[in-house]
Amino acid sequence: MPTQVLYMEDRRGQEPDPCYLREFDATVLERGPDFVVLDRTAFYAEGGGQPYDTGNLSWPGGAAKVLRVTKEKGVIRHHVDRVPSERLVHGTIDWDRRYAHMRYHTSQHLLSGLVWRIFAARTVGNQLYTDRARVDFQPASFTPEDLARIEGECNRAIEAAHEVRIFQEDRVVVDSKIGDRSLLDLIPASIRQLRVIQVGTADYCPCGGTHLKNTSEIGRVHVVEKRSKGKETDRITYELLPK
Repeated sequence: MPTQVLYMEDRRGQEPDPCYLREFDATVLERGPDFVVLDRTAFYAEGGGQPYDTGNLSWPGGAAKVLRVTKEKGVIRHHVDRVPSERLVHGTIDWDRRYAHMRYHTSQHLLSGLVWRIFAARTVGNQLYTDRARVDFQPASFTPEDLARIEGECNRAIEAAHEVRIFQEDRVVVDSKIGDRSLLDLIPASIRQLRVIQVGTADYCPCGGTHLKNTSEIGRVHVVEKRSKGKETDRITYELLPK
């Protein structure tokens, strides 16, 4: 029985918003020496450049820290410092960590979409943290003026308070809309319905991560540095500042 991933639910009409779900109840399906598999979860399992969530699982008379969440061959494991003794547990996410990842992930989509539109450079790698993010673009050789333009375009889109939509779309439709914009061939061909993130008019891309509801929550993008990562590949590192 696969784990129901609560943050993957369709955003439309859901209250609270699935990505903003901080607590949930679940049943333990499997116990390992240092992990549990649950029937449902709101914890993010590491992948796609987004780090895993941390938090707690509690039950009558006990509690455990969720140290890491992984997904392998479709199985989501919650690695804990203490294996729950009860079958029913209550999960609580470290919200400060999750929300930081949401701000950086949504801003990464915004930045990637704008760079594609302006410079026709694809995102070929990215990694998010709680205090910064880096994105690799190809083909790219950005000048200081280019970086200033990227930063300015991002912040104007943030100030415009664009809605961030999450919805399912047929793979054929997604492919026709994005073409070379995304590495769609990395997604198994057997998956015909894709989860799409649309950030205003700046980005439209399949993604399994957690995201904000509106770009106004991002803050301000500040480009920290640019480094060459090989032939025609540039890495932009940036941080998010308060509004």
